[in-house]
Amino acid sequence: MKHFSHPHALKLSELVKKKEDGDEIICSGCEQELIPSDEAAYSCPKRDCEFFLHKSCFELPRKTELKSHPNHPLILLPEPPQCSIYYDCNACGDLINGFSFHCQQECDFKLHVKCAFLPESVDCKAHEHALAVRHVTTKSSKNDEFGGLILCGVCDDSVSDAYWSYYCKDCDFCTHLQCAFSDYVAPEEQEKENEEEEEDEEGLSDATKLAMANIKAMDQMARLQFQMQMAQLNARTISMLFRSNV
Repeated sequence: MKHFSHPHALKLSELVKKKEDGDEIICSGCEQELIPSDEAAYSCPKRDCEFFLHKSCFELPRKTELKSHPNHPLILLPEPPQCSIYYDCNACGDLINGFSFHCQQECDFKLHVKCAFLPESVDCKAHEHALAVRHVTTKSSKNDEFGGLILCGVCDDSVSDAYWSYYCKDCDFCTHLQCAFSDYVAPEEQEKENEEEEEDEEGLSDATKLAMANIKAMDQMARLQFQMQMAQLNARTISMLFRSNV
C-alpha cells in the first residue's frame, strides 16, 4: 500500500516483537510506541528503512477541521517544513518530528497528531472531577499565591499559559496535557484509598499483605520516575529554546 508520507510501498502486518536491539518501535506519524501484538500496523519492508505507522495514522484524513482552530482547515503534513527552525506544537509546546496538522494561513497553527484528537474531557486520578481541555490556559486569583504561576496539580511544575491544559473550573484545578493521563493520585484521594484498603486487608495473610506492600512501593517509584522525566523534559525544552534564539 502506498502512503503519501513515504516513498516505498508499506505492508500491513501484526507486530510480534520489538526491534532486534530491544528499542521501542515508534510510529512515524504520531510518534507514539507501537505495541507488539496490540494491533496491525504498516511498516516498510525495505531493509534498514525503519518506517512504521499505526493503522489509524495511515488512515488519517489529509485535511480536517477542528474545534481548537475553527477559522481555517488543517492540512496533514508528513514532516516539519524544511524552512522550520523550531517546529513546536501549539497544544503541548513539544517539538514535532512526525506528522502534524498544520494551518497554511498566516496564523501558522500546528498540532501533533496525538494532540489534535485529545478528548474533550478526561477522568484524572489526581482529581475527583472530570477535567475539560482548555485551548487557552488563563490565570486565576489562585495563581497569585504562587507568584502568578499556574501550577500543575499532578507534577507541581508550572503550566505555561501559551499552551493547552486540562482544567476543573469548579475547583480551579489545572494539569499539563500529559499529566492528566498519569497514574498519580492526589494525597487526599490516596488517604481515602488507604483507608479502604486497610478495611479490605483485614483477615488477609501476612504473605498477601507483603505482596500488596511491594506493589505499592513499585507504584510510588513509578510516580517518582514520572516526575523526574517531566523535569528533564522541561529542562531540554528550555535549552532548545535558548539555542534557537542565540
